[in-house]
Amino acid sequence: MLDNVVFHTEEDYPPALALANAATHIGYYWSWIVRRGLYNPEWDEAAEEDMGALKAQAISGAEFVLNNMAGCLEDSDFNEEGCRFSLYYYDDEEEGYGRFMEDYVQTLNTPALESFYHVEISDENQALLDGVFDSALMQWRQSLKPAQ
Repeated sequence: MLDNVVFHTEEDYPPALALANAATHIGYYWSWIVRRGLYNPEWDEAAEEDMGALKAQAISGAEFVLNNMAGCLEDSDFNEEGCRFSLYYYDDEEEGYGRFMEDYVQTLNTPALESFYHVEISDENQALLDGVFDSALMQWRQSLKPAQ
C-alpha cells in the first residue's frame, strides 16, 4: 500500500476537519496519475462514471479516492510504469512518502497553513502540482537505463 487516509487520521489529525482533508494529497496525486494515463485501466470499468468525471476534473481526486478506493492507493491501482514511478516517488526510508511529500509540501507551502491537512482542493493547486509531478516523472524517465 502506497498511501491511505488511515495513516493520516490515526495521529494528530485536526478533529474539526472532514475525512476528505486527509485524502487531499492522495487525491491530487491520483488525479494526475489518471490524467497522465498511468493508472490501471480496470478502473475505467470499475468506476466508469466517476473516472469520466475525474478525467474531466468535475470531481476531485480526493472525492474519487474516498468514494471508490477506500481512501488508499495500492500498487494494483497503477499500470506498470505508474507503479514503478509511484514506488520511486514515494520511496523514503523513514515515513514512506519521499520526494512526493517534499514536492507537495514545498509546492503548496503547507508549513504556512494551520496544518498539512488544511490544503484547499482547487484547480489552481492541481495545476501547480501537475507541473511538479510532470517534472518528477520526466526526470525519473531520463534516469532509467536504456533497454539493451
